[in-house]
Amino acid sequence: MNGLESSLRVALADKRLNRIDGLYVVTDRLDYPAIDQVFPLFAEQQFFLDELAHDRIRGAEVLEIGIGSGVLSIGAARAGARYVTALEINPRAKIFAGFNAMLNGVADRIAIVDGNDQLFLPLAGRRFDYVMSNPPFEPTPPGMQYFHHSAAGPYGLDFLEKLFVGLDAHLTDEGHAQIVTAAPGDAKSPTFLIDLVQKHLRGSTRIVQNPFTMTFDAIMDRLAGKNMGTVEQVDGLREMARRTGATHVHLCMIHYHLGQKSLKVETSKKTYADYWDLPAEEIMLRASGP
Repeated sequence: MNGLESSLRVALADKRLNRIDGLYVVTDRLDYPAIDQVFPLFAEQQFFLDELAHDRIRGAEVLEIGIGSGVLSIGAARAGARYVTALEINPRAKIFAGFNAMLNGVADRIAIVDGNDQLFLPLAGRRFDYVMSNPPFEPTPPGMQYFHHSAAGPYGLDFLEKLFVGLDAHLTDEGHAQIVTAAPGDAKSPTFLIDLVQKHLRGSTRIVQNPFTMTFDAIMDRLAGKNMGTVEQVDGLREMARRTGATHVHLCMIHYHLGQKSLKVETSKKTYADYWDLPAEEIMLRASGP
């Protein structure tokens, strides 16, 4: 083993190397304990890449809100985007995303810009042909310390609502938005997401719904199992969900463009199962070995 290979193996020994759609993306492992974790890849990222509107993204000026590991921006660049501007508030994620952009040969077409709690503030006055995001969406008890700027509110929709509010002002007239998120609802439909779309989006929206669902209680069991919040906080979310009819959580893809207001909900032809628990294909690297 030469010096470079040895250095890379040591540097990546406590990381996860994910392989997805021919891309190699380095992230933290699930057991990384600090709040600035760069999340591993899950089925939601595969869902997003499968749903890319290739005819709209070729030659487009793209904005990603929350680059994370960089996988979606890299996928957009590889799909022919002219340039990707990506916002990120987590300093550790910027390091990973920059490395991953270089690893996949697209660093010259991606710019990472400091993010802000007021999502679009760093880009005031700019419009984009393609706006994309994989926002934080896990239901979070009020006041709970979660991963870096990833607390998404009791229904997991707080970040998404802020995104919706500023979306029209940052899309070109022929622009397209694509967002992958999870949202609560009943057993059949992401009713809370539908209500949010009706409230904030003035154009044409298509929601593609993953056939696989999880119950809201199962999500709460996950929070409790990871000690994310006190028993009282988690039980408070359970009770809130029972009162409001939030029985299930649905993984959804949102496609949106300006124009006459409309809403269509359809089911994905592909099923993305266990999207919180089974990451995308991965290669685990160790410091030792050939």
